[in-house]
Amino acid sequence: MVQASPLDDPWFVQAFDRTWLRLYAHRDDAEATAAAPAMVGHLGLDVGGRILDVGCGGGRYARALADYGMRVTGVDLSEELLEVAREKSPYLPGKPDFYRRDIRKLPFFGQFDGAVSMFTSFGYFDRREDDLAIFRGVHRGLISGGRFLVDFLNAEQVRATLVESEQRDDGKMIVDIERRIADGPFGPCVFKRIRAADAISGRSLAEFEERVRLYTPDEVEALLSESGFALLGDRMGDVQGAPHDASAGRFVRLAERS
Repeated sequence: MVQASPLDDPWFVQAFDRTWLRLYAHRDDAEATAAAPAMVGHLGLDVGGRILDVGCGGGRYARALADYGMRVTGVDLSEELLEVAREKSPYLPGKPDFYRRDIRKLPFFGQFDGAVSMFTSFGYFDRREDDLAIFRGVHRGLISGGRFLVDFLNAEQVRATLVESEQRDDGKMIVDIERRIADGPFGPCVFKRIRAADAISGRSLAEFEERVRLYTPDEVEALLSESGFALLGDRMGDVQGAPHDASAGRFVRLAERS
């Protein structure tokens, strides 16, 4: 991993690689497999439905959806994560297709029956207009009546439960994490400074600072509405459909291309 400096690429260009997958190993295929039936249910699709996975990373949700009978296209900026996605997906029925794209510039027009954005795959940029461009690109890529499932952090829960510092040691990697909430270039953000080192040699494996805007539910819904989506149903606290409140672990929203 390239070490961060003020002159380097933005954090989301530096951070997303194989080491990042180790840092978030608890977000695994089993979690995605458990979520797939609910995801397909929210999207209202039958077997063979065409799904766009926006910011697919290492492809765990794309694999789970393909295993569930969907035809999936995953897009992500990280070539290294896409390599992992392809390595892990070669023998799946309806093998997912993976493409390297800037998700602010999606090239699709009316090609998908549904779309998903999982595990906070937006809110990284300096301008709100960049996130709006993502949602508008998804809108263009869907057929009329196609649904978009958005899984984002729950800003109230993040503020209430923030752990300022911690260390994790699994015997192979030592990870030091520092967190803070402060104003970013375009509003309040949660910052997470991550330093990872090999537990045996002490060799540095990664050092970067994540930055994600603390969009409120109202703000995410405004992005969807401005992009041409109609909101469906109620706010959810997880993909399984739990009620959303200040203590919910996630903010999940379903919308439809009208």
